[in-house]
Amino acid sequence: MDRVRSSEVITRKCLAAAAAFAALWNVSYDVSRELYADIDKAFVAKYKAETGKDITVNQSHGGSSKQARAVLDGLQADVVTFNQVTDIQVLYDQADLVAADWQSRFPNNSAPYFSLPAFLVREATRRTSRTGAISSAMT
Repeated sequence: MDRVRSSEVITRKCLAAAAAFAALWNVSYDVSRELYADIDKAFVAKYKAETGKDITVNQSHGGSSKQARAVLDGLQADVVTFNQVTDIQVLYDQADLVAADWQSRFPNNSAPYFSLPAFLVREATRRTSRTGAISSAMT
């Protein structure tokens, strides 16, 4: 299943789950703040169009592991969107807050997208690297 269809499946399941709420909390990692602001806005519009009801999506952002700890410590979350598998798994391991099979419940192991880190290195840093690991990786 491609990533677009995966996102559609997740959206349909979220729409069905949202019916019981007037407001949802999306607890997420900080880097995704702007992404989820856009996704949440689109979700609110889609929910209104399909149900005729208003819903609010509130956001809480911070470091992924810090957010997982906050949820374990009592921060209310209807949706968690973390960037580390371990940050979601701990919600099951320590508090049974997500289903044991959380990864298999959605396509692509419950990862609707992925990112690839990029390292930008100044020329002066490349030349002075002690190990040459950065220099050889960048050349």
